[in-house]
Order: sequence, then C-alpha cells, then structure tokens
Amino acid sequence: MISLHFKQLQSVSFFSLLILVACSNSSNNRAVTLDELEAIQAEDQKEWEKYTAKRDMLTAVELIELADCDNLPCVELYMRDLSNDFFYASKGEYAAQNRSEIIDTAGNQLNMPASTFYIDVNPQASWRAAHTVHSKVLSDTLYNEFIRLGFKFVNEGYFRGIRSKQHRYVSEKYPGKTLYIAATYNPWNFKGLYKGNVTWPCYVFEVY
Repeated sequence: MISLHFKQLQSVSFFSLLILVACSNSSNNRAVTLDELEAIQAEDQKEWEKYTAKRDMLTAVELIELADCDNLPCVELYMRDLSNDFFYASKGEYAAQNRSEIIDTAGNQLNMPASTFYIDVNPQASWRAAHTVHSKVLSDTLYNEFIRLGFKFVNEGYFRGIRSKQHRYVSEKYPGKTLYIAATYNPWNFKGLYKGNVTWPCYVFEVY
C-alpha cells in the first residue's frame, strides 16, 4: 500500500515537472509566472494530502458502525476505506498511521501508534473488537463523542475478559448497542503492540 502511494506521488511530481519544463521551454514565448507556479504547487499539495494520515483514532460513529460487523471480512471491507489513517498490521490488527509520544510508568518517552483497533478472529473465542487509544486527551475526546450521541453510564464491572473494571453505557438513539470503556495496562494480551509487558496507559473502547 505504501509503495503504491509512493508511486502515485512520484507520478504527480513527475507530471508537475513536465508542466514546468513545458512552460519554461525555449520554444515557448513566455516563462512561468509566479501565479502559475503557485497553482502547480497547490495541486501537488492536494495530491500529497490524499495520502497523509489526518487523524489519530476512529470516531464514535465508526465504532458503532463496526459493531454491526459479525465477521472479519466485513471489518476488513470497512477499514479499507480508512487506509490513509490506519494500516493493516496483520490478521485482525490495525494501527493508526499517526504516532504519539507516550510517557510510560518508568518515565520513558515512547513513540508509538496513537491508537489501535483489534478484532478477535479466533473461532473458539467470543467475538470481540476493541479500539485502544494511548493518551488521556484522545480518550476524553472519544468519550465526549459518545456522550454527545446520548450514551449514559449504566454500571461498572468486569466484562469481556479485561482485568480492569469497565464502565458500561447505553444510548436510546442506538438501541441494542452497548459501550464499554476501560483504563488498563492489559488491553489485549499477546496481540501485536501488546505482546510484551505494557507499561503505558491504555484506554479501551468496545461497542457491541
């Protein structure tokens, strides 16, 4: 995917170069004006922006829509349209293209994906999809999105296999959907980014 984008960008830059050469060719009667050069650069910038990640995490609405998926192909199809913002790490694992500076429990500064989205694809396991963000600021932003969608606190407890307590929310606007939120250092054992000992704060959002 990355190589494809790079080739596309190369084509754009090459096309712009051809325009510049044509405009400045000795066979032409005039040179490139400053306005024309700025217009060409503006078009180049638009093309670059197509392949640049613009956000750190999924939205509340996207998580609600993903909750309607009951199999991996459905999730893969949905996430394909978000490939500028999330890369497909491996089966059932997505990570944000944008990275964040995170401070772990030992005070070390870590550079890692701002968020991840994991799907349990084990046939023997209960279906589970979790979106984990790695900063309190992002967590608060996503939480407030759900609150604006009418989600209200119901209770807390140990749900969906996470060791930390989760808060459960429901919304009249989305009957049948339940939101679980947890702050934990053990978001998803032995998967991708969380294979080792997690020493940074994780905020997990799950919608079912």
